[in-house]
Amino acid sequence: MPKQKITKEMILTAAFHILRAQGHEAVNARSIARQAGCSVQPIYSCYSNMTELMQELFSCTQKYLTAYVEKNADKTYYFASIGRCHIGFAREEKHLFCFLFLSKYMYVNSLEGIYRQCARQDVTKDIMETLSISEADAKRLYMHMMLYTHGIASMIATGAADIPNEEIQGLTDSAFHAFLNQIREEPKK
Repeated sequence: MPKQKITKEMILTAAFHILRAQGHEAVNARSIARQAGCSVQPIYSCYSNMTELMQELFSCTQKYLTAYVEKNADKTYYFASIGRCHIGFAREEKHLFCFLFLSKYMYVNSLEGIYRQCARQDVTKDIMETLSISEADAKRLYMHMMLYTHGIASMIATGAADIPNEEIQGLTDSAFHAFLNQIREEPKK
């Protein structure tokens, strides 16, 4: 019986399985080879090094998050539901959340970098239309709420807190109104 050819997709699937079950620290050539049922040789035939594989795994995980948001977001209350999705993802997919947002693989060096990497343009547009505010103000509000909800999500993902969803909703609603009022009260240039 001929040996099965190990493909890049099989390697990535094995790496994703390990990531999801054990976290990014457990993803290495040997663990992937074990999961894929091969030696490490096919991994290094498909990828020049583990950094390249981890970057592709990061991209794959971002796509998984996008699908999660598409499935769980409430289009009627889109902006609010995106924050709830972020927190829900942290609660349900702790290892994936930590890989995407709490590891060196996210690397950004500015708030603008965070916005570019994490924000969804459809959400910014929804904020502008729903609240009748400028794009700059919509981006600011989005960034404030992103950072606020990310703090809560990070505490949940790392096990530092287990805050009930009802309490989170009250906190995020209060933060939203405070940030929006601040933006609306600032003199326009």
